[in-house]
Amino acid sequence: MLMYGWMKFVEVAPERYDWAVKLMTGGRLDKIKDQIAERIGPGDRILDIGCGTGTLAVRCLKKGAYVTGLDSNEFMLEQSEKNAMAAGVNDRLTLIQDSVTQLCKHFQEGSFDVVMSTMALGEFPREYLEYILRDCKRILRPGGRLIIADEVWPERLLPRLLYQAGMVLFWIPQFLLLRRALFPISDLRGIIEAGGFEVGEVVTSAASSFQLVFAENVAVEPKPFAEAPREYEHMQPAHNF
Repeated sequence: MLMYGWMKFVEVAPERYDWAVKLMTGGRLDKIKDQIAERIGPGDRILDIGCGTGTLAVRCLKKGAYVTGLDSNEFMLEQSEKNAMAAGVNDRLTLIQDSVTQLCKHFQEGSFDVVMSTMALGEFPREYLEYILRDCKRILRPGGRLIIADEVWPERLLPRLLYQAGMVLFWIPQFLLLRRALFPISDLRGIIEAGGFEVGEVVTSAASSFQLVFAENVAVEPKPFAEAPREYEHMQPAHNF
């Protein structure tokens, strides 16, 4: 939670963003991105939701993939382009500035082999996440892969209590900084399964506040939902990693 607040603070300075992420996550997010990139192959068509400065996109581009990066922050997209150019892989990178709630506006059914996201979905409430994942299922080809890494509520009792204590301690300074409250995702696996995906592997960090989920777009209908909230298509995330 505190990490989200700090990342929002440095978001307007993308040149400092990556080292700030490394500092606040103790390098854990870099390791997660390495794990994701290991699953990527040449020719994979990838959508990176909340691509930020493109650190994960560049890893995948180096594996021979074609990456579309989606982010609502103009400064992040500019830095992503710079990072891809510096790595010599920008010829296979497409960048789009928009919210994750606009997936169906930009992409046709079955457009991608992989949809991935790291630390970009945590601000959305559960009902929004359910619709976002429904859209992810639509734009993925049958058998395509969904890879999500985000901050979650720890499942074990002691880490959960420590995490709750930290939230209480830092809630006021975070709210003063951002004018909003940010919370980890509860039951990330369940939300993904409700979207019609089959979860194959869940990797939880030692601190139990980060979770990496690998899932597949199988022939299962998503859970039926009520009508999307009226403001759904206009909601913008406040952080992109």
